[in-house]
Amino acid sequence: MQESLWHLLAATLIGFAVGLERERAKVERQGSTIGGVRTFTLLGLLGGVGALGPAPWLSAAGLLGVAGLAVYTLKNSRDATSQVAALVVYVLGVLCGLGIVLPALFAGALLLGFLAFHDELHAFAGGIERSEVEAVVLLALLLGVVYPLLPDVNYGPYGVWNPREIWQVVLLVAGVNFVGYLALRLSGSKGLWVAAILGGLVSSTAVTLSMVTQSRANPSKNLLWAGGVVLASQMMLGRLLVWSATAPALLQLLWFPVLVWLLWGVLVTAWLARHDSGISESVPVQNPLQLQSALIFAGVYALVKLLARAGLEVFGSAGVFVVSAFSGVADVDAITLSLARLAANQQLMVSVASVAILVAALSNTVFKAALAFGAKGLGAYVALGLIPGGVLALLVLLVF
Repeated sequence: MQESLWHLLAATLIGFAVGLERERAKVERQGSTIGGVRTFTLLGLLGGVGALGPAPWLSAAGLLGVAGLAVYTLKNSRDATSQVAALVVYVLGVLCGLGIVLPALFAGALLLGFLAFHDELHAFAGGIERSEVEAVVLLALLLGVVYPLLPDVNYGPYGVWNPREIWQVVLLVAGVNFVGYLALRLSGSKGLWVAAILGGLVSSTAVTLSMVTQSRANPSKNLLWAGGVVLASQMMLGRLLVWSATAPALLQLLWFPVLVWLLWGVLVTAWLARHDSGISESVPVQNPLQLQSALIFAGVYALVKLLARAGLEVFGSAGVFVVSAFSGVADVDAITLSLARLAANQQLMVSVASVAILVAALSNTVFKAALAFGAKGLGAYVALGLIPGGVLALLVLLVF
């Protein structure tokens, strides 16, 4: 009984939150003709009560009633936003009544966001260009059509090439490229920092490739692109500390050197942002979905995976540093987790694991700097922001 009461409360809160927004819209721009805070609160509660009722048809009957109300009020509306929102609130109330509370709350938050940012969404949609629509369609085809058709089987020497995994890299690079494009288009150069942080949480290498592509199209903003690469790389270092925490003794050795590296990167990013002459200007960006660059990066990724596995086979356990250097180019997360688990299980000395992890991170950093030299005038700034901090962190670890 108590659980059902909580479900009803969740359904009512969803309706109340959406109702508050619709009440505001009604006052500001006459945007709601179906009701305000009371109506939407009652619709959420009605959905929850209907789902808790003894007869399953009660929910369906309630939905028909809400739909009828929505249709009736359409004649006095300039758009159907409030009517559709009322239907969604009722359905979310039903989900809460059925015990599917967390997805319903998440959907309610999305609904509230779409309603609250009405003006911004309309302004954005009004400025969409054909190239952006084509980019979205292409990305959907890459994800929804090509990806499911690829076999999830290992091929090649040592079985290191998995077509589906490699295609995930293509999707990742293309997706980060497009997210960065949208962030820049919406917020100018400030949006770049958001895109770099979010992209760096997934793959700082993918962000680097995206910034290289943008630099080729607009080399006058190289300070901005370089700052994006350096900031994204700091997210990689944050992930490194998280993975190292699986072995507390390892984290104890790594946290200070990595903090030194992070501090260097943040300072260089701030310097690059400060010296970018047009930080408040709109940054022109071309080709939002760079499929060719993503395919090239996927090929490099596949080659590095092969080299890393070959290094492991040739050098064995004694070549942990060599393997770390090879593996770090493609994926710092994988090698860090592997070494942390070995250290936690006392299968590898913590001191050796800590050095090997920094070697892997430095290897990845050098690789990203090398990618940046693919755009004229970008590589030096990226190298300044990445490599000295990594070398300093390694020296701090070895000395202290």
